[in-house]
This record gives sequence, structure tokens and C-alpha cells, in this order.
Amino acid sequence: MYRKSLILILSLICAALLGGCATADSVKVASFEAQISTIVDSIEEINDNMNAVDTESSSADKEILAYMKDLSAAIDKLAAVEVPSNDYQYVNDLALEAQEYMAEALTLYTQIFSTGAEYDPDVAETAFAYYEKACRRVSVIVSLLHGNTPSDVEITYE
Repeated sequence: MYRKSLILILSLICAALLGGCATADSVKVASFEAQISTIVDSIEEINDNMNAVDTESSSADKEILAYMKDLSAAIDKLAAVEVPSNDYQYVNDLALEAQEYMAEALTLYTQIFSTGAEYDPDVAETAFAYYEKACRRVSVIVSLLHGNTPSDVEITYE
């Protein structure tokens, strides 16, 4: 009887410990997904506001530059989110790429909108290309987290 009770108690302890590990991992993943969702919502709001700027306004360049700075800060937050496991490493990799591209875009847009700077269409085109690359990486992150792999993206899992 003592032996059966001991085996039962040990089995329950092992089950509780194993269940606790899964719960801790699932809590980390849920927290990660919530953080990503909040940041992506912020990015979408910034993008919507930027697209709503009246480009004919005398303050359009200042408004757009302010939104670009906000967007860069949001992407910085995205890149700083702690990845809960290797299953989500692609998020970190893509976010770091987005961060680099957005930093380049912001530098060029700041140059374009600086007081007294002469407009250079080549610089503007390059800035927009960096901006698009950053936004594309954020879009791919969202697609992948929703279980969809975009057909024009090659993802490797190490």
C-alpha cells in the first residue's frame, strides 16, 4: 500500500512539474504574441495617419517626418521584443532587418526634409525603397504569425 501511494504521489508531482513547464512556455508565447500585436497595431495606426497627411499642406514635410520617427521607434520596439523560442526566431530576424531599413529611410527622409536642402529625386526614391522594405518585413511577420507564408518570401528555419 505504501509503495502504491508513493508511486501515485511521485506520478502526480511529475505531472504537475511537466504541466507547469508547458504553462510557462505558453504564457511566454502568449505574452510575445500580445506584445507583437500591440506594436503592429501601433505601426498600422502610424501608417494610416501618415497616409492621411495632406501633402499640399505647408506642414506636410514636418508631419510626415514626425510619423516616420514614430514608425522607426515602433519598429525598434518590435526588434526589441524577446523571442520566446527558436520557433519564432524569424520574427526577430525580420524585425532587425526592418529596423535597419527604417533607420536608413529615416536618415534619408530627414535629409530630404531638412531646411534648405535641395530636393533630390534619387534620394527620395532610395528613401522610399528602404521604407517599403521595412514595411514589407513587418507585413511578413504578421502573415507568418497568422500561419500564412507569403508566396514571394523564402523563410528558412534553423
